[in-house]
Amino acid sequence: MELRVETHCHTYVSDGSASPEALLKSAEKKRLDAIAVTDHRTFRGSVLTQKYAKLVDSRVSVILATEAYTSWGDVLVFCPSPLPEPLPRDPFELRDLAVQGNCVTAAPHPFHPFMPSVKGKLYEAPQLFDAVEVWNGRSMVMFNLLAMRAAKRLGKPGIAGSDAHVPSAVGTAPTIVYAPSARPEDVLEAMRKGKVLPTLGIYSLPNLFRDAAWSIYKKV
Repeated sequence: MELRVETHCHTYVSDGSASPEALLKSAEKKRLDAIAVTDHRTFRGSVLTQKYAKLVDSRVSVILATEAYTSWGDVLVFCPSPLPEPLPRDPFELRDLAVQGNCVTAAPHPFHPFMPSVKGKLYEAPQLFDAVEVWNGRSMVMFNLLAMRAAKRLGKPGIAGSDAHVPSAVGTAPTIVYAPSARPEDVLEAMRKGKVLPTLGIYSLPNLFRDAAWSIYKKV
């Protein structure tokens, strides 16, 4: 099956504006097959979204995930079940824990200078990552192109994600995943095997304004 999967988005559990319910409804509206909720430093947002999806019998599959903060920068972690928290800040310890939990790890916005990104560390220790986020919907094209080049040089699968902090931006840049079903375990296995294709969506002007307004609101 060819599935449209959002791999990077946030709820109000961390720094997003949306409730888990609003995020899921937006994913349904965009006709996504699966969504990974990647709140910072915790799986709680994805757990809540998954519970709500089961409660309303949503057609959208919810993957348990987080955007972990390490001493090297952010790391996306996609899992069949939540890892124990707090998550280790050492990237090697995080990777070991992820492997033990049968999780998939990816480097988000790896070369964005204004986000906590792994940058050149990606080349130093590529074994820590199963995939590279080669297209981030909130990032500038030049930084995404650097990520694309790195993934190609390192032979890593490339994924895309909206990095949505407002619900309307969900699905801006989904990853196409080739898996037998949208069940989380099948999506994770396909990601691990590189059966993925990034899309190159960018924020619409209304979503850019909503995202900017939310960023300002958070700071005041």
